[in-house]
Order: sequence, then structure tokens, then C-alpha cells
Amino acid sequence: MNATAATSFADLKARTLAWYQAREPRERQILLVGAVIVPVLILALIVMGLHGAVNRLEKRVVRKRADLEYIQSVAPAIRGAPSRGGGSESLNALIDRTSRDAALAGAITGVDPAGPSQVRVRIENAPFDTIVGWLVGLQQSQGVAVSSASIDRAQAAGRVNATLTLAKP
Repeated sequence: MNATAATSFADLKARTLAWYQAREPRERQILLVGAVIVPVLILALIVMGLHGAVNRLEKRVVRKRADLEYIQSVAPAIRGAPSRGGGSESLNALIDRTSRDAALAGAITGVDPAGPSQVRVRIENAPFDTIVGWLVGLQQSQGVAVSSASIDRAQAAGRVNATLTLAKP
């Protein structure tokens, strides 16, 4: 600490002590009690806030562990479940059947071969959420994967035009 800072600190300390000594005895007692209670209250509020945050996080960890245990317990059953619709169904027939089930048949404007075990599907003015749900269902139940996708916004809100290349293993 340099000499200027030490002098400033000593001056501040002397002025504070003079101010404190100028108070009535009762005021000095109140100031002393406040000097002890205020920091203790601030510390207590900080600790209570941290304690609440820890409790919330502990509950979240318990929920996440329960979810993980459940997922791990049903994963073998899901992996071993037979796929719907038969494994010998052609990709075109599968797309036709599942798009009707998903209420997308009217929006599909073309299905063309795109290679071995692949087709290119054009969808016009269809709800985005419905397309995503249909694709997830195809992947989960039949193992059909999206190898490429081009999705553009249609004029109506929530609707899109899409060109998808789907592949079946």
C-alpha cells in the first residue's frame, strides 16, 4: 500500500470514528447491532437461495434418473418389437400407405425412384409438424431414413413444400 492510500485510509477511519463518537450512546448501540445483523441477514438470504437451488437441482436429477431407468428398461423391448407393415413391402407402397395414415396423401405430388432402395418424394403445401411426425414414424417403425431434404416455406403459416429422398435399408 502506498503512502497516499495509507493516509487516505487513516483519514477516513478517523472521520468515521469521530462521527460514531458524536452519536448518542443509544444510537451507537443501534449502529453496532445493525453492523452485526445486516451482514448476517444478507448471508442468510444468500444461503437460503443456494439451498433452494440445490433442492430443485436434486429433484431434477432424481426425475432424470427415473426417466433413464425407464428408458433403459423398455429399450430392449422396443428394439425387439416387430416392425409394422411387413419387411417385404416396397418403399413406394410403404410411402403410399403411411402417408394416407398421416393424412399427407393429398399433399404428395410425386414419388420417383432415386436409386437402389431410395425414392424422391415431393410434398406441396403440407403442415410441417405432420411431415415431421410422418418421417419420425417411418424411421421408428420401418427404419426408413431421410438421406436428403429440401424444405421451403409455403404461403400459409405452418405449411411447407418439401422434396425428400428416403432410403430403406
